[in-house]
Order: sequence, then C-alpha cells, then structure tokens
Amino acid sequence: MASEHDIGGPSGKYVGRRLRRIEDARLIAGRGRYLADLATRDTLHGAFVRSTQAHARLGAIDVEAALGVAGVLAVLTGNDLPVLAAPLPALATPDPIFAAATNFASSDARLPCLPTERVHYVGQAIAVVVATSRRIAEDAAELVEVQYEPLPAVLDASFALSPDAPVIHPHLQDNEAAHIVISFGDLAEARERAALVVADQYRVGRHGAAPLECRGVMALVDDRRSRIEVWTSTQIPHLVRQAICAVTGWEEDDVRVSAPEVGGGFGTKANVYAEEIVLPVVAKALRRNVIWSEDRLEHLTASAQGRDQEHHASLAVDEDGLILAWEDDFVVDVGAGSLWTAGIIANTAIHLMGPYRIPAFRASGRAAYTTKTIVAQFRGAGRPEACFALERSLDRAADKLGLSRIEIRRRNLLAEGEFPYSRPIPYRDGVPIRYDGRDYRACLDACLDLLPEGAAGRLQSEHSTMRIGHGVAAYIEATGRGPWETGRVLLTPAGRFEVAAGCASAGQGHETTLAQIAADILCVSPTEIHVVVGDTDAIAEGMGTFASRSMVTAGNAVAMAAERLVDKARTLAAARLGTDEDISLGVEGFATPNGGSISWKELAEELKMGGLLAEKGPLEGISRYEPATVTWTMGVHAAVVSVDPETG
Repeated sequence: MASEHDIGGPSGKYVGRRLRRIEDARLIAGRGRYLADLATRDTLHGAFVRSTQAHARLGAIDVEAALGVAGVLAVLTGNDLPVLAAPLPALATPDPIFAAATNFASSDARLPCLPTERVHYVGQAIAVVVATSRRIAEDAAELVEVQYEPLPAVLDASFALSPDAPVIHPHLQDNEAAHIVISFGDLAEARERAALVVADQYRVGRHGAAPLECRGVMALVDDRRSRIEVWTSTQIPHLVRQAICAVTGWEEDDVRVSAPEVGGGFGTKANVYAEEIVLPVVAKALRRNVIWSEDRLEHLTASAQGRDQEHHASLAVDEDGLILAWEDDFVVDVGAGSLWTAGIIANTAIHLMGPYRIPAFRASGRAAYTTKTIVAQFRGAGRPEACFALERSLDRAADKLGLSRIEIRRRNLLAEGEFPYSRPIPYRDGVPIRYDGRDYRACLDACLDLLPEGAAGRLQSEHSTMRIGHGVAAYIEATGRGPWETGRVLLTPAGRFEVAAGCASAGQGHETTLAQIAADILCVSPTEIHVVVGDTDAIAEGMGTFASRSMVTAGNAVAMAAERLVDKARTLAAARLGTDEDISLGVEGFATPNGGSISWKELAEELKMGGLLAEKGPLEGISRYEPATVTWTMGVHAAVVSVDPETG
C-alpha cells in the first residue's frame, strides 16, 4: 500500500497535497520538548519582582529578607547590573518614503529592562531573584520590599493626549507615541454630493493573547564556545538575539538564540521582552544556567497585549449606497510602550481603505502612552479594528437607506475588470499600493452560497423563541510581508537533507510545509528532509514568524536554496558521470540521456573524505528571498447568530 509520502500525488507534487504533519508524531506522543522541559537538576531558577503600581517613582528596594532564604543565590536590580537599565530597541521602522507620504512620526518610550527610577505599569519587572528551585525563587520574591512614590495613573488614551494629562515618560514632552495621516480625493466635494452621512464612535477593547504555553527563557553558559545560549519561547529568535546584542554590546557570535517547541504564540511572542535580556545577563554574571517560566498570572499581567483602539468614523454615500467618502480619526492605546507602535498605527490606517471603491479617503491616527501593560503587534495588529469601523459604518448606511447589508457591500466591492486597483499612497515598505486580486464581489457571492442571506429568516421560522440575526463583513489584508527571509538546504553525508529557515514555528507546521516545498524541488519524499527553524545556529540571519509571512518569505527562500543546491549537484553529477550532456533530476536521482545515473545517496558518498568529489563538499544552497512588496488578499465572512432572550 502506497505511503502518503510516496511520489504520485497531483502532478507528482507534495505542495498542495494533504499530508500528515511530520512534527505531530512526537507532539502527540508527548515527546516534544518545551521551554520548561529543558531545565536540569543544576539549573537555577529565576522569579521576577513586579510592580504593584501603575505609575510610581521607585524608592528603596530591600532585598535582605529574600537573600536570607536558604537556596537564594542572588537578588539583582538594574542598579546591580547597570546594563539592564538600558531600553529595548524598536522592532518596526517604516520606510522613509511611507513616512514622508503619511506624515508619520513616532517617539521612543525607552522602557528599561529593569527600571531604577520609575515604573509605568502593573507587572513591570523590577528585580530578579535567582535560587536553586522555582518554589524558593518565588517565595523569596515575595519578601522583596519595594518603596513606591505613587504618581497619577493614566488609563484613557484620549485623555493621555490632552494637554492636562501628566506626562508618563519624563524625557518626552507629551504622551503621543506616534501619529499618521493618509488622505486622497476631494473630501469636501464628496460631502456636498452625499445623500447620507453616517458618523459614529467605535471602540475595540484591550485584548490579551492566551497561548497554552506561557512565555519562558533559559540562558546557558557555554564555556567551551565562550558564549551564551538562550532558549526562549518566541516567534522571532533572530530579533531576540539582535536585541540582546544591542542592549549588552555583545557580538552576535557570542550569543545563540533558539526556540524549542512553542505552545502557541499569536503575536504576543513576536516581541522582545526584558526577561529575554535579563536571563542571559544574569547567567553570564553568575556563570550558571538560569531558567524562568512565566505563570498564567504573570502572562495576563505582564505579557504584551493588543487592540485597545477608539475610532471616530464618518461615511458619506449617495442615494444608491455608493461610497463617496470615508473618514476616520482613531486613537491607539499602546500602554507604557510598544516596540511595534509604527506597525500597529500604520496597519490600522492602511487597512481602513478596505476592499471597496473609495474615491475620497482620510485616516488620521494617533498612538498614546498610558500606564497600562505594554502592547505588541499581534492577531492582525490594527486590521480587525479598521475592518470593524468600516463594516459597521456600512451596516448603518444600509439600514438608513433601506438597503440590505449585503447589497451595499455588493455595490461597493471591487469586481472583475477593475484589477489591478491602485491606491495613491505607498505601503509601509514605500511601494505604491496596488490591489492584485481578481474579483472581490465574486468572493462575496461564493460566501453567500455557503450561508445564504435568507438563512436567518428560515431559522427564525424554525426557532420562533430565539432572536436570530445575520451578519456579513469583508476585509482586505496585506500579506506575505518582507523585508526578507533566509533559507538553507544541505545534503547530509547520509544522502538526506537538512532544511533551515529564519521563521520560527509556534504550531503552524513548518516542519511539514517547508519539507513539502523542498521535496518537490529535490524530487525526494518529505520524510528524507529534516527541517530546523527558530535557531540562530542553523541559519545566520532571519526575521521570524508574524504577519502571515512565513510560507511566502521562508517558503520562497527555501525553494530558492533548494534550486541552488540542485544546480550545484547537477554540475557535480555531470563531472562524476563524465558527461557534458544535459542531466535531469527525477525520483531516482540525476540521469543522462544515455542511461548514466547517480542518486543523491551516491553523490553524498562521493563528497565524503576519500570520495572522488571530496574537495567539493559539503554541498548546500543558501538564499535570501526579498519580496518586492506585499500581496493583497481579501475575504468575506457571513454568520447567523441566535440568542435566547430568556437566558442571553
């Protein structure tokens, strides 16, 4: 019986086939190794003393009682290790062309890894206790006494931007973290022509991601290589290494960052955290391996959150419901700070345009510092908020005009013959926006075929005691984001293959998908390929997994690397077979038109010491894929929701 990994699927290809995930065998059997599984008996444990104040000046930090606990080796603050008083670097910087076109500007909160003067949110790390067990470290952390001089808390973003608000970061003049303005078309003329203008305020509350595995970091002292190894539950190991080196001044060769199995990320782990700097600094100072595993309370309190936006929107339409102008003034609450502020506010402004014909448009956004938990770029990072404001405005306009909510969308969605559809502004990478779809209206119709508009009425007649409603919404999304990603494919001495990429899996199945891509090019089974992601040792440069980018960027990088490997191997195969004829690659290996052949395993043997091609080895292909810009996609969702009026 043929295996699911045998050649012979559609067109003999693996990409597009439904395969059992390679990584699932060990994960389902409980053989996966997550961050907390890595500690040994000799590993020290860290626990963080965290702020109980939203905003306060720091006074004395009394650590004597904690140091007196048996098993405690150290209690360290930013004063003890001054390097930890340095701030983390930003992770997102827009292209200068985009910044100029959108009047974008931002400030830096300069949040230190361990503050010495002021705390800015509940949960901010102040000190780290290092002990022989987690229990001892946590108990001792409760004995650390911190003196606070409370300062006014600022919990409302709009108030934070007012002249009356106390300034949260003393090195700044105000609490504005960033601003942006995007506009085109004649707004005044559109308003004059409008048969209807609907204006409203929309609010999207603060969210927190809740992966099954909380965050965690382990730092190991590698005396043999004179370096620090950092294992962290992250989506962006290369960016974590970059931040560690930026803060400490260490060289990249002195630091390895690797992600073990990651039990969910959702973008909250696509961030660099103070703990990821503190642990390696402490490990190096103590010359001991140290681990910290976040508990759920810490995660809900101190891990980066998202959303928290307020929109003041105005939609102008004509008597047929066609959009004439769309305007939105929005405020983003980034808490005490964000390394992704630029990405969040830009994402929101750009995606406010939606998948519709909008002749006149203005989006004005401001990001505000408040004394809430820090914010990261996750789960759409501004896109759902923008979609919500536009789609609810369309609903309101449809209701007032007497149109169905589906019909107003059908009339405004871009349709076949209108693509490519350009917008007169650049994307965040500086490249002019050009929607590259085919027929957005057809997508709406395909969705309604699955869940027709009359479904709500039919269900209402069947369930007369229920309140039943029907909703539909469309969205636009810039996906496959660069700026680049790297891939490497190596022929091993055993004649198998190792694939490495700069992405990092948090449950997406990269070991299977990247193996599929490489297998098609190498003409082998995916089971012949070992995939390594999320490790700076496996590949020198990388960006990570976020923004729906991994298969576009890392997938293409791996494909290009595999093609380079095949090109090199073809040349070596020709030399080994003593021919100048064209050599083809198939499931049996390389072959000449006259019947000569050499398999991958045979080629690997020849590349070993003593083989005829030994001086040519090892054989690998490395490539960087740089997309010219993003790909624009869209989708439509329809839902029928029932509510029991008696129980809610």
